[in-house]
Amino acid sequence: MNIKINLTNRYDFELLIYPFNGGNYPSANDAQKVAQKEGEGEIVVKSGECGVVNIPGMGSLLIQFLGEQRLESIHDRFCENPRDFDKYEQMALLRYKTTELYWRFPTSEDDAQLQLSVNELGTVCLDKVLSGEALKVSLPEFFIPPVFNAGLPGTTNADPE
Repeated sequence: MNIKINLTNRYDFELLIYPFNGGNYPSANDAQKVAQKEGEGEIVVKSGECGVVNIPGMGSLLIQFLGEQRLESIHDRFCENPRDFDKYEQMALLRYKTTELYWRFPTSEDDAQLQLSVNELGTVCLDKVLSGEALKVSLPEFFIPPVFNAGLPGTTNADPE
């Protein structure tokens, strides 16, 4: 099973995708044109892989197909009637700047699909979810456990004896 993202480009630059490269940093030679300026394209990502879409001047959109993983903190684990979103088996995560799209969809022989666009300002827009459901989530960019929080200047984090 794959995920397929139909991408409409309304930005003043063509968009490039850097496909999964076995965990190695993608090189410029690997870039594939995904959407011409004022055009459309298609991104296909296999389970367990990812793709990086370069949006000139704005940064990168990371597309991760994570299969049967879940973001447990998002689900209604203890309710009597879980939402349909909680019942979908497959997961993809799209990350752009400090916002994430958590996309869940059923396991199927067909590709799971959604539609994105990049507007005139370089903003990524979710146009339509064709398979499953998606939620906007915010994941921490850098998690620091409370045990590592710094104390006041001149103090230490050591336990008193």
